[in-house]
Amino acid sequence: MTRARRTLSDEPEASLRAELIEQVATAQAELLSEIDALRQAAAQGGDAGTLIMAQNQLAHLAGLTRRIDTANGVSLASIRAEVAAYVAASQATVLHARASMSNGDAAEINLRLAQAEAQRVTSDFVRDFYEQKIFDPYLRFDTPEEEQAYREREEPRRRAIEEARALGTPEGDLLAARLALAQLDDAGAHGATDSPDFQSTRNNLTRTEQGLSAALAQSSATAQIEASEKLDAPAAPVEIPAELLASLSATGVTVPDQNQTGHGVAANASRPSQLGFV
Repeated sequence: MTRARRTLSDEPEASLRAELIEQVATAQAELLSEIDALRQAAAQGGDAGTLIMAQNQLAHLAGLTRRIDTANGVSLASIRAEVAAYVAASQATVLHARASMSNGDAAEINLRLAQAEAQRVTSDFVRDFYEQKIFDPYLRFDTPEEEQAYREREEPRRRAIEEARALGTPEGDLLAARLALAQLDDAGAHGATDSPDFQSTRNNLTRTEQGLSAALAQSSATAQIEASEKLDAPAAPVEIPAELLASLSATGVTVPDQNQTGHGVAANASRPSQLGFV
């Protein structure tokens, strides 16, 4: 009976482990399918940055697989959000790679890539700062009141970061990155700068925040240009039903060829009195 109960209790964990490993393996396969083409493109003077990013993400995914293999219980469940962030980042890289080799919409692809990277970096920050508390051993406060004030800022920031991330928009992920930076700097002001992980964490957040901010600005500028071009384009011909054409004809109004310039409706000069003019 004991063995049966243990087997049943292990089933959800085993199912989650298999699900996460499959997600990571799929992301790895998609990256691998693009790396050879990216390597060839880079050798011919193409975008080497995307190749390096893809290779780095492969290494991160391999590390995630090892962690999934050894994790259990709560730690396994906590990896789920991290896996989702890394998978999203790898998918954005694949999309960027394909677009860069097929002259796709660069602004939109860059935005998706920057957003996915922000999701990954912020997810790492939440794990390290709030869950593993890697900076807490370095915090120093002059008074209990000072520590209390810090803690009272810390928890609301965590909630705000999670709420911003939950929006699922580039703007939300940008806000989350900025809030994470503010939280890290707050910790830095109380001794966290002594941590060997402080500067690298701050560099990652800063780079991510700046990249997503620039991508958003580029995407917005491109959208404005496209909107302006649409306004300047000739208006599409107006389709007028046959019944309305007949009614207009009876009143002396003629409708010229809708592909010509003008408003598409003209008065018949030979029958002005039909319109009530003299």
